[in-house]
Amino acid sequence: MFPGSKVSNDNGFWPCIGITALNVSSRSSKPLVMPELKTQNPFTRNGLQGLVPSSPESDCEKTPDEYTSNRIYDALEMDTREIIDIFLKNFTGLPHSKRGNKQVLETMNRVVESLVVKHELAYKGMIARLNLEQKGEDVSFVKTVATELFSDGISNWGRIASLLTFGAMVCKHQKDKGLSNCVSLVGKEISNYLLTAQRDWLLKNKAWDGFVDFFRVPDTEGAVRNALMAIGSVATFGAALAYLIR
Repeated sequence: MFPGSKVSNDNGFWPCIGITALNVSSRSSKPLVMPELKTQNPFTRNGLQGLVPSSPESDCEKTPDEYTSNRIYDALEMDTREIIDIFLKNFTGLPHSKRGNKQVLETMNRVVESLVVKHELAYKGMIARLNLEQKGEDVSFVKTVATELFSDGISNWGRIASLLTFGAMVCKHQKDKGLSNCVSLVGKEISNYLLTAQRDWLLKNKAWDGFVDFFRVPDTEGAVRNALMAIGSVATFGAALAYLIR
């Protein structure tokens, strides 16, 4: 699913072509004399007996590392947006034409369903406090909740799973109220947050393959503690979500 460091072209970067113009004075009476070409080892950098000089470096050239990083970021963005969109539409029963990564989606469905069963009252309590009826299709609060959830600087798959579960419960509530368009909007808010504030962490932890590895064991009780009795004392939604996975 997630590409490694290979790039499509042989050198790892697109070459920039430079053209040099030589101006020869027509008034000169001296004939042009070609300089003597010294024999070079065919295995040197130029590789053509010195007949082809090396091209000067240009500002438009990018290093292989830059191209590799760009490809990795692009792949992460595509995967993240697709996976979260498909997951939320599956969760709310909305149709979609995408397939996505089957292993990631199966893991995500299993983990979120487990969290919903264990902490349904906590999530429903948060949603009730949001007064969604007054917000319509405004789902900007999702970013606020996500920011609070990771405000202590700690990132882990448990918190990401808790954010996805919160988003899924919001989507279900809005869809049941006839606001199906909110499903895609919530997915975009979660994806945008993860691809900015949590992008580097995701890359360091194998992206969504790391999510599958972390939750490979069906029983997620070790990763998510049942803290329903303590939710009432937590001030913010983000703090409450973080407490669920301590």
